Parts: sequence; C-alpha cells; structure tokens
Amino acid sequence: MKVRSSFPKGIIFDLDGVIIKSSLDFGLIAKEIFGSSSKKPVLEKIEELSSRAEKKKAFKILEKHEKRAALQAQLNPGIKQLLGLVRQRGMKTAIVTRNSQNSVGIILEKFHLQIECIVTREGIPPKPSKEPVLRACECMKLSPYEVVFLGDYEFDMLAGKRAGVGTILLRSGKQSASENADLEIDSIAELVDFIN
Repeated sequence: MKVRSSFPKGIIFDLDGVIIKSSLDFGLIAKEIFGSSSKKPVLEKIEELSSRAEKKKAFKILEKHEKRAALQAQLNPGIKQLLGLVRQRGMKTAIVTRNSQNSVGIILEKFHLQIECIVTREGIPPKPSKEPVLRACECMKLSPYEVVFLGDYEFDMLAGKRAGVGTILLRSGKQSASENADLEIDSIAELVDFIN
C-alpha cells in the first residue's frame, strides 16, 4: 500500500465477494430482463432502457434476484474477525455497493453486522463513480486520505482511486490483479494479519 502518514481511520467494504460470498448470476439476470446476456453491466444496461415502465420492471427483476441472494448469503471467511479487529482499533466502517438498500439490510440483520455507513445505488451514481465512495467518507466524517476501500472488482478499485482513498483488492476468480490497487491480497485473513 502507498505509504500514508498514519494508519487508516476508516475502511469501506464492498458487499458481494468481500463481506459475503456472491451468488448473483448477472448472466441469468440479464437474460431475464433483456432476453439475452450482455457484456455490459446490468445496472448500466437498465439505465439505457427508454421508458420508465421498462426500467421499473427491470429493477423489480434485479431486486428479486438480490433479495434471494441476500437470504441465501454466507459470510466470507474471516470477515467477522476483520470487523471485530477494525472495531477494536476504533476504525469507522462503511459499505459501498451497487446493490439495493433492501438487500443490504437483509444481510446486516441476518449476520448481526454493525456498519456505520451504508451507500447503495439508490440516489447516487453507482461504482465505478467516485460519488458513493465520497459519500461514505462524508458519512464517516473522514477525509478520503484517511480511508481504505476493500473490494474484489475493478469497479471498486476505480471508484476508490477516483475518490482518493487507499485501495485494497481481494483477489478473486473475477479479478486477479488491478493497476488501481494499492495493495492486493488473496484472503481476508491476510488483511487481518496486516492490520495486526
């Protein structure tokens, strides 16, 4: 990670693939909404729909899949330990996700997770925009320089880099490296060791 003058005071987590194991099948979701899979991300493709009625129907389908995935979600190994350590260190926490507020609420309640700030896709441009990351920093009352973002996908790294926070890539099957990551790790346990 780039050398910073002090230890981070806050950490932003992505949801799918970081806090929970992701079971969302975006190919299946795209087929249900658009009739075929797409290389373009589902949220961006929904925004291209011409009528409000089409968008409303598409979001209803997406939210159905998100709710099912949230109800079936499992925590990523080591995340409870990391959250405990972060809390012990007095660090503030946030989630920045392209998911809905409803699906995040289900996960927080299901696993009894305490996260100070939640930023979802509602009312703000989603990642890779820097806006949700800046909103999370504002909510935590921290400057971007005092925050790191732990994500598993390039949109996380781009959003973090654009906002000026430190970026940590949790390598996964969908993203094994990123030139926008300040640090790359293979497991959450690795980050626990790094913080300790």
